Amino acid sequence: MGRQTIFFSFLLLCMVLEPAFANKFETIGGGVSGLSREKIELMKQISLYAGGFFLFLGVVMLLTRNRFEGFVGLASDKGMGIAYKGAVINAVIGLLLVGISYL
Repeated sequence: MGRQTIFFSFLLLCMVLEPAFANKFETIGGGVSGLSREKIELMKQISLYAGGFFLFLGVVMLLTRNRFEGFVGLASDKGMGIAYKGAVINAVIGLLLVGISYL
C-alpha cells in the first residue's frame, strides 16, 4: 500500500509541476534560437561525434566478436557472421555521418 501511495503522489506532483515549467522553455514549434549558420555548425559537430561513435562501436564489435557469447546470444562460431555484419553496418553509418559533417 505504501509504494502505491508514493507512486501516485509522485505522479500527481509531476502533473502539477508540468504547467509551472511550461513557459520557461522553448517549445518545439518555436524552434531553437540562434542564427541558421550556428545551427548548421552544431548539427555538423553532432554528426561528426555520432559518426565517430559508430566507427568506434564497429571496431569494438570486431575486437570482441569471440567474447560474451551468452550476452549476445551466440553459443557457437556459426553465428560469428553477425559480428562482421554489425561491424560493417556500424562502419557505413559512421562514415555517412562523418561525411555529412564535412559538407
